[in-house]
Amino acid sequence: MMVIWFYKNWAKLSLFLAIIITVLIYIFVKPSNFLLFLIWIQLPIYLLHQFEEHNWNGFKNYVNRTVFKVKVGDFPLNDKIIFWVNIPIVWILIPIFSVLSSVNIMFGLWIPNFAIFNSLTHIIFSVRNQEYNPGLFVSLILGIPVGIYALIIFYSNIQVPILISALSIFFAILLHVIVFALIRKNYNKQSNAHKKAD
Repeated sequence: MMVIWFYKNWAKLSLFLAIIITVLIYIFVKPSNFLLFLIWIQLPIYLLHQFEEHNWNGFKNYVNRTVFKVKVGDFPLNDKIIFWVNIPIVWILIPIFSVLSSVNIMFGLWIPNFAIFNSLTHIIFSVRNQEYNPGLFVSLILGIPVGIYALIIFYSNIQVPILISALSIFFAILLHVIVFALIRKNYNKQSNAHKKAD
């Protein structure tokens, strides 16, 4: 079935999409609007991040086995949940707000904040557990440096109202809180189901 295939293989497409989008925005966006380019470039970086995380099921196994200590079972993360966590935010929300940024650049301010916050979670887990976790390399090499650079250029060139800054940071964190809450909810649900089965 096509849906099941997509659940399992969407991350492989991230690499090709990242390359295509990078070429397109270097040609059509960067020469005319560097600030807008810094918003758009977050998308292919995040696609590369998804490729590192999910192409080999590494992040799923890491979260299930290392974070939640689940020895048997495909929870709290499975292919379907990973798909519905990642696609709406990265493949839908980020492109929509990147397009809206061409109307008003403030629409895109949450995107580098989101990238930085997500990258920091990978670094924190890596330091705490003293090991690699899937997504760490892109977080270190691109996620945090490019995200911070985008914000520096942003605030150096535009007067950003405090309210917009606060809303951008809040929205970036809120998306992560929602994702973490969904994962925790699924863990509790599946864990209780396994206990009842035993």
